[in-house]
Amino acid sequence: MVDEDIIDAAHTFFISSFEGVIRIEVLDATFALWIDGRGTGMPLISRDPPADLQSHFCLWRVDYIDLMPILREGARRLEASFITGRLAISGDMGVMARLEIGDG
Repeated sequence: MVDEDIIDAAHTFFISSFEGVIRIEVLDATFALWIDGRGTGMPLISRDPPADLQSHFCLWRVDYIDLMPILREGARRLEASFITGRLAISGDMGVMARLEIGDG
């Protein structure tokens, strides 16, 4: 199932807290995922928005075919996808500066 594949890959990609929230919108799968990295330890990954979310979060918009390599291959693929326009990032860009990710 597409959403379970994304969730599993996200657990290996987001490896530590980053004092922010990311929403990933998978455009061609009509699926969205929330990554809450505000606590200590591993970020919380859910289909539902965090209950106490005010308004500031980082938004990723990407197709499934481009998202899975990002989540599996890590930082270099993330950067390349952003530079080539396959991944659109908006909102709280400070989150990106604090993000520590796994290499898949």
